[in-house]
Amino acid sequence: MKSKVAAIILNYKHLEDTLSCLSNLKKTDKGKEISYYVVDNSPSKLTEIKFAKSFKDITYIPSPQNIGFAGGNNLALRRILEKDFTHVLIINPDVTVGKKFFSPLLTHFYDPKVGIVAPAIVHTQKNIKMYGLEGKVNWKLAKPEHRNINNLKSKKPINCQFVTFACVLISIDNIRKVGLLDEGYFMYFEDVDYCLSSKKEGYKIILDPNVLITHETSSSFKHPTQKLKINFKSHFRFIYKWLNPINRLIPLIYIIFLYPYLYLLWSYHEHKYKK
Repeated sequence: MKSKVAAIILNYKHLEDTLSCLSNLKKTDKGKEISYYVVDNSPSKLTEIKFAKSFKDITYIPSPQNIGFAGGNNLALRRILEKDFTHVLIINPDVTVGKKFFSPLLTHFYDPKVGIVAPAIVHTQKNIKMYGLEGKVNWKLAKPEHRNINNLKSKKPINCQFVTFACVLISIDNIRKVGLLDEGYFMYFEDVDYCLSSKKEGYKIILDPNVLITHETSSSFKHPTQKLKINFKSHFRFIYKWLNPINRLIPLIYIIFLYPYLYLLWSYHEHKYKK
């Protein structure tokens, strides 16, 4: 069966990034065949007009308010599930993809057990080029840990526990079986949660290092410390959802100390930087 892909871009106060992402996707190998859905978590009449003017063929979905990453993407997923799509791309507006993008990712779905496929992410850490790969949960602390390397020696596809949803291709069969993203996570951990749920249903998760994207990580927060409260709530939910009462104790103690420490550390560095 021929693949039919829908792409979701979630916009929140980064209009130019979203427009750039749309333009970039349309230049890819299957860019003109894709159906595009833009969910706007910061809607305004002016923004809607700008999207309509720049891209007449997209489906623009204004949310009633900022309902988070899971809630925003679910607005589009509900519409997509009513149609005959085979796959869904979830992509952040600050992601840039190469021209050969959709075709190599879609080849992995010839195995019906594959439910989620993601590319490797090129980014910089302290001016060093890094490759963001797959993730694994440290269950002792209920802490998701991503693997980052500075030398991509192997291009062999990786069977993963989880991948980031900054850019991910998911089969419709997987979505119908697992359901929508858990809106109990406003932001953060929803991708880890969804991957674990998919594996629980028997699906494979693949990261393909042959496909590289760049991720600029544009922030929606005025101060970095603002995201810690959201992260803490999501981490707390993750612990209670995936661990039994006996195994929750150490992770709960860990996050109770971790997030105040991070708040103090980040506040210090922010204050130092302003000086």
